[in-house]
Amino acid sequence: MVEFIKGKGWRARASYIDAAGVRHQKSKSWFARKKDAQAWEDEYIKANAGAPADADTMTVAELLTQYLKLREPVISPNTYYGYENCARRITAHLGDVPIRQLNRLRIESAYADMRNDVTPNGKPIRAATIAYAHRVLKAALNYAVDCDILRKNPATGARLPEDTDPFKAQTIASKDAEGLLMRLRQHDSQLYIVVLLELIYGMRRGEALGLRWQDIDFTNGRIYISGQYTVGADHKPEWKPQAKTKSSRRDLVLVKFVTDELHAIRSAFPRGYIPYYVCELDGQLPSPNAISHRWKKFASTCGFPGVRMHDLRHSSAMMMIQAGADLVTVMSTLGHSKIETTQRYLSEDFEVSARVANQVVANIFDSTPAKEKQKKSV
Repeated sequence: MVEFIKGKGWRARASYIDAAGVRHQKSKSWFARKKDAQAWEDEYIKANAGAPADADTMTVAELLTQYLKLREPVISPNTYYGYENCARRITAHLGDVPIRQLNRLRIESAYADMRNDVTPNGKPIRAATIAYAHRVLKAALNYAVDCDILRKNPATGARLPEDTDPFKAQTIASKDAEGLLMRLRQHDSQLYIVVLLELIYGMRRGEALGLRWQDIDFTNGRIYISGQYTVGADHKPEWKPQAKTKSSRRDLVLVKFVTDELHAIRSAFPRGYIPYYVCELDGQLPSPNAISHRWKKFASTCGFPGVRMHDLRHSSAMMMIQAGADLVTVMSTLGHSKIETTQRYLSEDFEVSARVANQVVANIFDSTPAKEKQKKSV
């Protein structure tokens, strides 16, 4: 209903009935023209027709809770733990805001405020952490759009704080890898096989730890990545039959050196004992955090301080690219779901960039016939 109120201009009052049959009303005044008030009323009814019962009252915190409940069964525990951390960070700044009052300005202001947050060890959070939180919020809001609670996603197009100090992984060069592996082989045989699988194939920590003997086909020379050893819902390590993503389930070629090492490991087990996991020792697997701690301690003592266990995966990708592998091959070997994730390694590799630049120069100048070059010189 539209009416003129003296001293307040044109006022529109609109109402709609939600999916539960409850009527909701809202009014707005100070319209200069009647048609503007009518347009607002029509838009309000159109935007809310058939909306869920809690559309007007649902907060960002409530949406995130519902979204995480939806995602938990289909993502790994580690990924879910990351989503939870993002949800807590977002809730601290936007949790009480009704999602229908959320807009780009509010979201960007919250991101700016997040730059003052600190990690549990007292360090300021990185821009990449805010970007991760943004992806979770945007996905949750997309879910709200799919549920007809929102007409559009207010996080779309939101600007993120600039990363003035971007994180750069520390990698191990191929010329240093052999010495490191041979030293590690004598130091810690269990850690050695995990690091070997990460460096040769770019496996994730959980994929290497969770590799079972039944996943290795010595006859056909294949390794099948079909699961991972990770932290479960009760915060205890366990083998999960699902990989990190659909692309993570992949087949790898069993190269001769790895074949020989695997045979040597298996032959070292007592006669009659049938091991289940490749990386087990005395029938036990270390927790993912424990193996990372062992690597950190070893890396610091052999000249690679600051190189995380996940950086071994980065190192593997760089070695593949330096060896001439194309991006699609590297992508499938690492189990990336997006080519953009793989492309960053190409842009970071100065050796490959230099080789490409020199090849471009060679193609330009060496393609000119000798006689033509001589004519130009005269």
